Amino acid sequence: MSCKKYHTYFPHPGWAEQHAKDWWSAIKEVVRACVSGAPNTTIKGICVSATSSTVLCVDREGAPLAPAIMWMDMRASQEAREISEIDDPILRYSGGEVSAEWMLPKTLWIKRNRPELYKRSYKIVEQLDWLNYRLTGRWVASQCNATCKWGYSSKDGGWKWDFYTAAGLDDFYEKWPTEVIPMGEFIGPLTKEASEDLSLDEGIPVFQGGIDAYAAMIGLGVVKEGQMAVIMGTSFVHLALSRKPYFQKGMWGPYPDAVFRDMWVLEGGQTSCASIVNWVVDEMAREYGDDSIKAHQELIEEAWELGPGANGLISLDMWQGNRTPFRDPFITGVIAGLTLNTSRAAVYRSLMESVAYGTRSIVDIFKINGYQINGLVACGGPTQNRLWLQIISDVLQIPITINKFTEAGILGGAILASVGLGWFNSIEESAKHFVEAGNIVFPDKEVAGEYGFYYQCYLDLYKSIKPVLHQIYNYRAGSGRLSP
Repeated sequence: MSCKKYHTYFPHPGWAEQHAKDWWSAIKEVVRACVSGAPNTTIKGICVSATSSTVLCVDREGAPLAPAIMWMDMRASQEAREISEIDDPILRYSGGEVSAEWMLPKTLWIKRNRPELYKRSYKIVEQLDWLNYRLTGRWVASQCNATCKWGYSSKDGGWKWDFYTAAGLDDFYEKWPTEVIPMGEFIGPLTKEASEDLSLDEGIPVFQGGIDAYAAMIGLGVVKEGQMAVIMGTSFVHLALSRKPYFQKGMWGPYPDAVFRDMWVLEGGQTSCASIVNWVVDEMAREYGDDSIKAHQELIEEAWELGPGANGLISLDMWQGNRTPFRDPFITGVIAGLTLNTSRAAVYRSLMESVAYGTRSIVDIFKINGYQINGLVACGGPTQNRLWLQIISDVLQIPITINKFTEAGILGGAILASVGLGWFNSIEESAKHFVEAGNIVFPDKEVAGEYGFYYQCYLDLYKSIKPVLHQIYNYRAGSGRLSP
C-alpha cells in the first residue's frame, strides 16, 4: 500500500476546497509505488471509492474549471433549506431534508453565485465521477452516490424530473453524469492515456465504486442487519443495513438499493472528529513538533487518568456544523467548564468524549423505530487510539470490533472488483472470504451511569447555546464576512 497527502484550502469560514490536479498526481504516485517491482499481469481489476459530494466543474475534455467544493463545505446552506421545503416524497429518503453538503444544493449554489462558471461547465460531477472518467473516458454516476446524495431512487423510477425542476435545476440532465452504474459493475477498460500515467496495462477492467465510507462498510464485513459500520477519520460515518425502510427525521436514508438490491442503508454522520482531537496536538502540544504520534501517546496517558467527564469539561464536537441528528450547519464547537486549572489533557479527553456523545445521539435515532444495533465494527485512524475506542464503547455501552486488516476502504474496493471479475457470486460471499475479525473492545458497565449524566449535559448544552451561536453566525453573515 502507499499513500500521498494533498492540501485542503479554507478560503472562507464554512468553505473547503481542493484542486483536482492534486488528486490525479497523488493517484499516479501511489499506484506507481504499489506496482513497482510487480508484474502488471497481477493487476486484474480496478475499483475506486472517493469522498461523496465533493463537487467539480469541468469542460468537455474533463479539465477542471475551478477548485472542487469539498464534501464538508457548507456554503450551500441556503439552497439546502429551500430544497428541503419542496413538497416531494423523494425527501422521505433523507429524513425529510437535504444537507448543504450534497450534490444538489451545491450545484444550485454554483448556478446562482457563479453563473458564468455554471454556463461554461460541460459537466458538474463528483470526485468519483471525475476519477472514473480519467480512468475510462466515460462519464457515469455511481448508484451509491446518486441514491444517497443526488436524489436518485430506483424505487421511484430513477431521476425525479419534477423535483429537480422545482429546485431550479431543470437542466440537471445536461450537467450531471446521468448514466447510473451499481457498485461492482463494469464501467470500461483502462484507457491508453491512463495506463501510461499509472504504469499499468491498457485495458484492465474498471468497476464502479461508490462513497468511500460505503466501500469501507463492505470492507468491514457489515453486509447484514444488526451491525453498524463506523468509519472513523476527520469525520465519522455510521452505516447500517436493513431489509425494511426506517423513515426517521434526524438521520440520512433509508437509501434503497445503494449497495445491495432490496436492502436499505441507514446513515448518520459527524463532521468534526479526528480533526478536533488533532487540533489539541497542533495547538497545545507544539513542543513535539512533527512527532504527532508521540504527542498523542503522551496525551492519552494523561487523559486516561482523568476518568469520565474530563475534570468537569463538556464539549460540543460540532466545529463544522452538525450532520445528524440535528442537521445544523450553523452550529460551532464549544468547550465548557474551563478553569485556570484545566489541563490540555482534559481538553483532549473532553473532545474525544464529545465525539462519543455525538455518536450516541446518532445511535439513539436509529433505535427510535426499533432498529437493534448489536455491535459496532470500526476502521480508520482513531481506532489506533485505545483510550478513544474505550470511551466510545463506554458511552454507547456497545462492543466495538476492529478487524485484522484495517484498511477497510481498500478491501471494500477489492471485494467489489472481485465480484465484477466473476470470482465470487455476490458481495456478501466475497466479504465473507476476505474479512477477518480482530480485537474487540468491550464497554465498562461501571461507568454507564456517569456517562449517561454527561451525555444529557451534552444534549442540554447544544439546546441552550444553539440560539447564541446562530445569532453570531447571522451577525457575521450580515456584516459580509461570510459572503461568497
